[in-house]
Amino acid sequence: SSDLELVRMASSATDVAIIGAGPNGLGLANHLRAYGVPHRIFGSPMRTWRDMPKNMYLKSLGFATSIPTPGGDRTFPEYCRTNGLEDSEPIEFATFAQYGLEFQRERVPYVEDTLVTHLRRVDDVFALTLATGEAVAAKRVVVAVGLTYFAYVPPELAGLPPERLTHTWGPKNFDAFAEKDVVVVGGGSSALETAALLHEHGARVQVLARHPVHWGGRGLREWQRSWVDRIRVPISSLGHGRENWVLQHIPWLMYYAPEDRRLAFTRHHLGPAPAWWLRERVEGKFDIHLETTIEQAQIRDDKVALRVRPAGGSAYEIWADHVIAGTGYVFDIDRIPFIDQALAGQLQRLD
Repeated sequence: SSDLELVRMASSATDVAIIGAGPNGLGLANHLRAYGVPHRIFGSPMRTWRDMPKNMYLKSLGFATSIPTPGGDRTFPEYCRTNGLEDSEPIEFATFAQYGLEFQRERVPYVEDTLVTHLRRVDDVFALTLATGEAVAAKRVVVAVGLTYFAYVPPELAGLPPERLTHTWGPKNFDAFAEKDVVVVGGGSSALETAALLHEHGARVQVLARHPVHWGGRGLREWQRSWVDRIRVPISSLGHGRENWVLQHIPWLMYYAPEDRRLAFTRHHLGPAPAWWLRERVEGKFDIHLETTIEQAQIRDDKVALRVRPAGGSAYEIWADHVIAGTGYVFDIDRIPFIDQALAGQLQRLD
């Protein structure tokens, strides 16, 4: 850009640009508005949540799923109770999406429903290019795109064509899998809930998981637990357990811990754990191959042939029409397509 253009952009820059209009983006915008900080927010409100398959449920606890406000009001449980809905787990994604849309209309009505196509640094400001063609300048940028770009597929499956392989992330038409053989890979909540929905829609399902299934939660409503159990295993916004309680109530403790300790903690804490309410829809309903790894996947005779190996056993083959990977996410700045490569290279990263 010319020197004149740089001066113009700097003089017109908003204080904060928020990329993403999901719960985090909307919550931040609501706080900035309350404190009088000039900002703009871009994205389709609650799009990811609106696109979730019908009859899928939040794993998170109802009281922990509110969009944050400076005064702690406008909570998700309040919305559920006002509308005569269940305010504790399990709660449908669709319910949370409707809550988010109502929150947006009431608290952040100025969301600009357009995509950011390019983000770069220009001297002392950030330059955003919108899908509309508009150029926007901002002194600070918050990228709040959620899981959109980070779905992970293991290399053993990555070579399968897209019509044979999908990830649990994103919209699904489960009716399309009726009478088909489907293998779901993974032992977490998204994998097993996807498998349950496939089974309930008439698919022939098998699950492959590298580890035993560790069911989350206590299997009881909080008011059904004894006081001793509540003290021994406290509830928090992150779930049950003393470590989760500390993370919620003393968050700075982990923030100031040495990097090596934070990384070690991150690697072992809160691994795959399907919600307790999902258990009755899974156990005994379809085959689950535990402690089993995939060695190879290829198309053969118009089927997906998976060569798998159980721990300490011999390899064998499983045949399927389709594979769905519930294999989590890899968070990598380089996967976000609108961030300029030069800018991405300047960002500090840990592990």
